[in-house]
Amino acid sequence: MRASFIALLAAAACSGKVTDDTGSENVDPSNVPLDGVCDQALRWGGFTVDSNEDYATVDGQVSDGVVPADILTELVVAGDCTIWRRENPFCDPGCASGTVCDHDGQCVPYPEGQNLGTVTVSGLSTAVSMEPVEPGWSYFDTSLDNPPWTPGDLITLRTGEGVYDPVTMHGVAPEALVIESADWYLTPGEPFTVRWDAASEGTRTEVVLRLRVDQHGLTPSALECVFEDDGEGEVPAATFDSLVEYGLTGFPFGDLRRRTVDHAALSDGGCAEFHLTSSRLARVEVEGYTPCRTDRECPDGQECNELLERCE
Repeated sequence: MRASFIALLAAAACSGKVTDDTGSENVDPSNVPLDGVCDQALRWGGFTVDSNEDYATVDGQVSDGVVPADILTELVVAGDCTIWRRENPFCDPGCASGTVCDHDGQCVPYPEGQNLGTVTVSGLSTAVSMEPVEPGWSYFDTSLDNPPWTPGDLITLRTGEGVYDPVTMHGVAPEALVIESADWYLTPGEPFTVRWDAASEGTRTEVVLRLRVDQHGLTPSALECVFEDDGEGEVPAATFDSLVEYGLTGFPFGDLRRRTVDHAALSDGGCAEFHLTSSRLARVEVEGYTPCRTDRECPDGQECNELLERCE
């Protein structure tokens, strides 16, 4: 299975969830439908409950469209891994305030956050009820316990009476992700293997690796791998080499997250997602490459290209 970076997967289609007249559901976390991520051309936003090493949060926002730059180009697919490129649409003349250039070179209205009414998340150790915050109609709660759930429990998100008809989405609380090493030393020409404690039998989670080594490219690329939650995943050598060839700038970023994902159709034609994640950041080094902000950080004989944040 593979998914696009920032939770994009063109193979998924939006679907709603059915409830009875009272809004209650007869669902079992072992078999509740989890519909994965949205088609990226329809992804208008969504919500994430994340538990990392230090804290847990829930936040999200749903707009009335897709920012064109968030529609990524698939460059390489190899096994569980995909390299995606973020394009930089160009319009001449430039777009006016409140509009944005799309991939056809046309100025279109910039998507705006929408009021979804009261958004609730049940099944956590403490129930969450969120009102939208202006400007932008965003939602968040930073007062959660960490971890905010009991692994395996059903977690349900419901939107309220807002711009769109109410929707219901589900997740299954993941076990805390324990990785073998948070130090990722990547060598061109060699595969990279990441290991973690596998999930318990019957768990419905997957593990996602994200890696960015081109932070300042005109059309930066990124790697995303979606692995079965069996304790080990590999980035093929050729795939990593391709990522480096597309650009190597700035300070590399990597993380690993165990997740479940659901989505639901919005009444105006878009799609919203609901992620439950246990995430861990990694410290990434690429052999032969030194990121920098000043010359003092560079090896002898090299200077810092401050625009690209790399020693040359």
